[in-house]
Amino acid sequence: QHGYTFLEHTADVGISATGRTLTELFVHLAKGLIALLVEGGQRELRQTRAIHLTAPDAESLLLAWLQELLFLFSTEAFLPIDYQLDLVTPTALRGQIKGDTFDLTRHLPGREVKAITRYLLKVEPRGGVWYGRVLVDI
Repeated sequence: QHGYTFLEHTADVGISATGRTLTELFVHLAKGLIALLVEGGQRELRQTRAIHLTAPDAESLLLAWLQELLFLFSTEAFLPIDYQLDLVTPTALRGQIKGDTFDLTRHLPGREVKAITRYLLKVEPRGGVWYGRVLVDI
């Protein structure tokens, strides 16, 4: 339904997803991360953030993407909701993220995510779709 599943692993939670395109894969994994951070509540598109990332390979780009989302959430209480990515290649990502300001009066907090890890990080084409997996430290 959501495009992602959770994998429990000691002090980590894994998120795996597939997408017809690399863009769809990155959006599904982002939604999985946000679903860990915020369990519920009314969400409104109040803010927009431009994003432009480059990396040497798809795994590093995925890591940078999820780290950026976690950083925006942790430091600015920015809650991503809608992802308008114009460009996603194995080495570059560009677009806009629309979202809300996380507010305990309107949102139900989820797990505290400490870090996005490189452990078991994977991005690869599999049988005509893109597959991705990441472990987050909680």
